[in-house]
Amino acid sequence: MKKILAFFGILCLLPFSLAACATQAEKDGTTESSNVATTEETNMSVADFLDKVAQANEKVETVHFDMDLSFQINEDKKSQDMQADIDYGNTGGTIQRAHALIDEVNNGQETYQEYILPGGEGNPVYLRTSKDGAWEKQLSDGRYYIQPGYFSFLKILSSMENDLELEESSDRYTLVIKSQNIDLVSLFKDELNLFITGISQTEVEKGFKVTFDKKTLYMTGFEMTFEYEGSAGVLHIDVETAFSSWNQLEEATLQAPDNAPL
Repeated sequence: MKKILAFFGILCLLPFSLAACATQAEKDGTTESSNVATTEETNMSVADFLDKVAQANEKVETVHFDMDLSFQINEDKKSQDMQADIDYGNTGGTIQRAHALIDEVNNGQETYQEYILPGGEGNPVYLRTSKDGAWEKQLSDGRYYIQPGYFSFLKILSSMENDLELEESSDRYTLVIKSQNIDLVSLFKDELNLFITGISQTEVEKGFKVTFDKKTLYMTGFEMTFEYEGSAGVLHIDVETAFSSWNQLEEATLQAPDNAPL
């Protein structure tokens, strides 16, 4: 009997030895409407749309995101809630500063992690493992890495233009996959530290939806699911991410903590 093996990581701050992170995983008028909006195909091509998105997002320097991950292999269940404020500056994707909170439940065991990446000399990293705990200071290699990344997602979408369909509603654009044949595991393997073995990706039912605010063309949501039930067992992966507060983050959230060690 085949056995499903899956590894899924959300936050990898590589410079300070968190590369092995499996299972750690709008103020601009983009708030979800309480009314159901009619969505239909648009005449704009996916390639043209993604070109417009790339141009519009050149203006994005800071962004907030909330990500919820649920993960199950047979009886093994994990969940993770992550919030992050990220400052890219005007670099087009290189992180200058960040603040991230991670609440994780691994088979009933709860853990908490909080990181502040304030920039400055040596690009230090501040970490604590409880909400009121003492901060620890670590050094990076001079660069910050957070996965998943806003601009990394946009780059992957550009490589998928032939596999996507564009839909339009009154307040948003939505990208969905054309068929189940697309290998989402390979596409997001590096960015999400995603691996599934023991079953073929063709055996997995996939869901994929990315939304954009119609006015700004900023990415507002990213959803991806993997579902399998068969002779190898049960697999459920659900990722839901909401992006907001583009260029509106408060400076205080990205600064080193007052009681941080020198």
